[in-house]
Amino acid sequence: MRPLKTFLLISVVCCVACPWQWLAAEEEIKYSSPDGRFALRITRSKDDEYHPTVELIEKHSGTVLITLHSGQENTDLFDASEAVLVWSADSKRVAYGFRDSPPGVRVLSLGAVVYFRNGSGFDKVFLPKNLPSPRIKFPKGKEENVKPYGGGVTPLRWLKSGDLEMSSEEMMLSRDDGKSYTGVLRFTVSFDAQHHASVKEIGKTKTGVEE
Repeated sequence: MRPLKTFLLISVVCCVACPWQWLAAEEEIKYSSPDGRFALRITRSKDDEYHPTVELIEKHSGTVLITLHSGQENTDLFDASEAVLVWSADSKRVAYGFRDSPPGVRVLSLGAVVYFRNGSGFDKVFLPKNLPSPRIKFPKGKEENVKPYGGGVTPLRWLKSGDLEMSSEEMMLSRDDGKSYTGVLRFTVSFDAQHHASVKEIGKTKTGVEE
């Protein structure tokens, strides 16, 4: 019995000395850069999975370069499963896309942040304040009694020219017919030598309808 008691004693000591092994966080690493050096890391605490931490990291070392969303932020409106990184082919530019509403919530907020590589780190580049928004096409007489329930912008891809293609989305509920109308348009953002951003090309709104 002594070996068994000794084993149980060691186990208890390990639990007390290393409690993080029992409350370990779950990590998910995805959206690696084309050169394989960087990636997105999502960390969820097992006792609080609704407050994840999202980071841009160096893959081989795990070093945090940018905290994109802190799990300590006082918000219940963040869905880490929809956090994405969109990389340029040379891994020198990255756009972070995110959603600020969890599944099942009717109000949706989409956003994007751009970073340019500077040595081994990344600098934030500000997008234009007034980005294009779609104009939803409602049936005649149905455009007045409507309720907005979300929208925003999403990064799509980096073009060979260095421009960033994005989409802008807006959703409305018509109280007259009970249908949901979603307007989506694509546009590109260009960056000059000083990394100042400007809207370059704007497409046409496409409207989708759901019962």
